[in-house]
Parts: sequence; structure tokens; C-alpha cells
Amino acid sequence: MQISISDVNRAARGALAGVALTLAAAGVVGAQSTAQSTGQPTASSAAQPAAPSAQRTASQWVISAPDAALSWYAVLADLRLAGDGAFPLTRATAGAPATDAAQGRALAAVSGHEVLHFVPLYHPSADRAALAAAVRAAADSTAVGAPPSGAGAGSASVSPRATLLVGALTQSLAARDRRAHLPALAAALETRRAPAPAPEKLAVLQRALDSVVVPALAPWLALERLDRGRLLVVPAIGPEGRLFAGTQDRADNLVAVGSFDGDADPLAPLHAFVREICFPAVSRATSAARGFAVGDPAASRRASIAAVRCGAALLDARSPAQAEAYRAFWLRQSAGASANTGSGARPAAGESTRAAFDRAFPVDAALSAALDRAIARVKEAR
Repeated sequence: MQISISDVNRAARGALAGVALTLAAAGVVGAQSTAQSTGQPTASSAAQPAAPSAQRTASQWVISAPDAALSWYAVLADLRLAGDGAFPLTRATAGAPATDAAQGRALAAVSGHEVLHFVPLYHPSADRAALAAAVRAAADSTAVGAPPSGAGAGSASVSPRATLLVGALTQSLAARDRRAHLPALAAALETRRAPAPAPEKLAVLQRALDSVVVPALAPWLALERLDRGRLLVVPAIGPEGRLFAGTQDRADNLVAVGSFDGDADPLAPLHAFVREICFPAVSRATSAARGFAVGDPAASRRASIAAVRCGAALLDARSPAQAEAYRAFWLRQSAGASANTGSGARPAAGESTRAAFDRAFPVDAALSAALDRAIARVKEAR
């Protein structure tokens, strides 16, 4: 799912002047229909970034599991809110309450519902109460970017990111759909208690991110303006992660991935992270190629698979020792995915992991040249 946003909320221009945001996960290709363009370049519309200079900004990514994000994605998982990517966007978690299946189906039928998969990333500092308040404000607002009820437009109590979230929801969802669904989602968020990954697991992931992944991929992160950010590890997120990239602010980046509890590889969330940071390049490639119409589920699945392949090629170029584990992880996800991503995911007798990966995630001729060029920019970088 890829959504490009440039100054989503007109009411927030004073606090967010010059910000161009790209929200990405694999289900939708360049859903510009849900956003207004101000003409500023984003990762999906800008020209190819220049090669990295010798003076790169040091990369720093911090892993966390915020309570509001844990609960919000648990609510979406309870409702089985799907998307168009090659993999599920949510994963059922322990303690899920009984839900009304009809409510989930009705929400999935709402035009623009994909924005709901990014709600905690618009307002990452919010606790559950603050996030619920912003969602309710969007249900009540009649104008894009309207502040929460009871707070004036100039009130210090209205944070710029809360205003940004309200703006995104009011732009993406029709007023009748906001009134019909957002109050119930806010109420569910307030009461849903979701499990958090063990602190020991997050510590292991942080050490590997700091010592292996980020140093190896630093040139790529610099090129894609992903130098710094926060990596959210959320049990209720499926193989399809989410990327919120602040293309003008190199530190305003968020990636949300699943925790993949029970997976054979304890570093599974980092394999998902590598795929997510490929989405700006995939978005540029799909924007330049034919056959990638906005909102087309088939195009979304192609972009999703291209991102998996891009991550493998990136590791081949920058960290070959990690590439085998990455391919094996995505083969396991393909085997368990609800959508068929190829002719088969499990290696056949005598078949190598790479051969099985190439069979499960075939090359897309419309995108391969552009993605090969993107990888070539960093292959020899130091």
C-alpha cells in the first residue's frame, strides 16, 4: 500500500511548512486519489535521487512498540481489515474480542479505507486517549484539518500531528463514512488491550539493527532520505508493513512491521524492515511504468512482490551474509499468505533457497530495469 501525501492538512501549513510525506506499505500503488498535491516532490514523484556523497548523515533508527499503535492495529486485525497487497496487512493476536464480521466487511467497502492502516503513523506520539480523540475529531469535522471539538484552531492543545491526522482522514473518507465508522473505531481503540513484544526481543532487534542492518544499508537510507526514524514492532501487523517517510525531513520517518512471533528467525522483523525501505524506489518505478493504475489490486500485488525482490537485491549488494535469511523469511510468508504470489513458495527437493525465491517472486519486466539502477547506485558505496 503506497499513499503519497503532500501537505495533507491545509490547517497545519504553519507548523508543517515544506513537509512532503510518503506513506507506504504494499497494498496500493500511489493512491494520489486520496490526497491533494501541492506540487512538491515526494519519494514517489521526484526524479531519481542523486548518488550519496561522502558526507552522509549518520543513520539512527530506534525500535519501539507504542501502546496506541499496538491497540489500533489490534482493532484492525479484530475486524480483519484487508488490503490489496500480496500479503495480509494484519495478523490475529491473543485476547481478540468477539467482533461483528459485518462491521469489518462494511469498513472494507468504504472508499479510502486504506488510510486507516496508517493512523498511528500520522500521530506517533499519541497515547490511546489522544489518538482516539483525533479519530473522533475527524468524525465530527466538516472541513479538512478541523481541530478536535472544543479546541480553537490556535489552541496550544492541538498538536500539529493530530491536525495532520484529522486532515488525512477527512480528505480520504467521505463525511457519511466518517460519521458511520470512526466513533466506533475510537471506542474500540480505547478499550482494546494488545500484547506487546517482550523487551528482550526488542533489545535483540535493536542490537542487530544498529550493528548489522543500518551500517550495511546506510548509503541506501541516505539516498532515500531515511537516515533516521522509528521502527514500530507490532504483533497485529501482518507481512505487509507500513512506511511513513518524511521526504523533506530526514528524521521524520516511521516503519511499522509485524513481530512475527513464532517465526524460525528471531530477526524476522528486520527482514520486513528491509522490504519496507525499498518502497520509495518501487513507487518511482511504478510511476514511470505502464500498467500500474491507481487502485488496481493487480498492480498493487505486483508492487508488493517487486519490493520483496528489491530487498533481496539490496542485501545481495550491501550485505550478502543476510540475503539468504531474508529470502527464506519471505518464502515462509509467501507459503502462508492468503494471496498467491507465485507458482509455489516452498523449495522443491534439491532446490536452493534462491531458486525457490525466484520462482515464488518472479521478476517484473516492467520494473526490473529501474530497480536494478536504484540498487546500482549503492553497490560500491562506502
